[in-house]
Amino acid sequence: MTNLRTGVVGLGWAGTVHARTMAALPGIDLVAVADLDPAKHTAFPHVPTFGDLETMLRLELDYCVIATPSATHEAYALALAAAGVPALIEKPLAPTGTAARRIHDAFTRTATFAAVGHTERHQAPLAELARLLAGGSFGELWQLATRRQGPYSGRILDVGVALDLLVHDIDLASWLAREPIESVTAATRTLAGPYEDTATATTVLRGGLLAHHHADWISPFKQRTVQVHTAAGVLSADTVAGTLTHHPNTADPAPAGRFPGVQGGQARLIALPKQEPPFTVEHRLMRDAVLGASPRGLVSLAEGAEAVAATEALLTAAATGHRTPVPTRRLALT
Repeated sequence: MTNLRTGVVGLGWAGTVHARTMAALPGIDLVAVADLDPAKHTAFPHVPTFGDLETMLRLELDYCVIATPSATHEAYALALAAAGVPALIEKPLAPTGTAARRIHDAFTRTATFAAVGHTERHQAPLAELARLLAGGSFGELWQLATRRQGPYSGRILDVGVALDLLVHDIDLASWLAREPIESVTAATRTLAGPYEDTATATTVLRGGLLAHHHADWISPFKQRTVQVHTAAGVLSADTVAGTLTHHPNTADPAPAGRFPGVQGGQARLIALPKQEPPFTVEHRLMRDAVLGASPRGLVSLAEGAEAVAATEALLTAAATGHRTPVPTRRLALT
């Protein structure tokens, strides 16, 4: 079978990782990369390099990655949709919910497949956490809490910490709970500008589940944790350490209508299946989806748009000091 012909637009950190992953993956040929900065045109000396997407499209790509600054995602995405080229668009899908919906609608109109690069879903502790929760053996979900912090990398200039980092956890909360976010309260602080450097929020998911989030890029250490409180205890995923821990609740059931309380038992590490790096997992799924397999496991444009809408509501809530609803219109899955 002929390998898929693929390309990458944008050779920053994410685009470079995408390109290296695609070049090494069986069944994929990286045939083009593009960046507006001529200084980056030597990054892949054995791959044709261009200054624009239009020229790349003449190569009849089977799919293309958009890894440019988020403000440019819409223009590149609409061009790929119009050309009928499947796309993997880095998160956030767009800087606003309106732009994200336009991208979604363009690919829907042309019946062209596309997905969003929320690679955190492919981290081994989080993938196993999602599998365990879906199995139902941990009972009712009580709340979620996420923490994502570290030093400022200097590579993100067009958005603040909410759209760069917290959007990951907004997506994870909805994915793990399998419910959309309906409203959000939040506070942010800008230290150097022009965008926020630290953000804290509480989201309310359909059914009343609360998810508490903190993200910043002002910490000298890196922390990436997701805690899910359930009737059977707390499941804590740490993607820096690569672990998933169960802290059991050993309290006896309470009479009907009463909260049973909690009582700690012996914590245990949950064995994780061996898994490839998240970008490799994502491109295997993308390759197979383009070849006709189910897109299950990839983040749809609808999900990506909902994460942007919720993050946009978070910024509005922080600016106004008021609880802000998230648009509830469910987009058709692509």
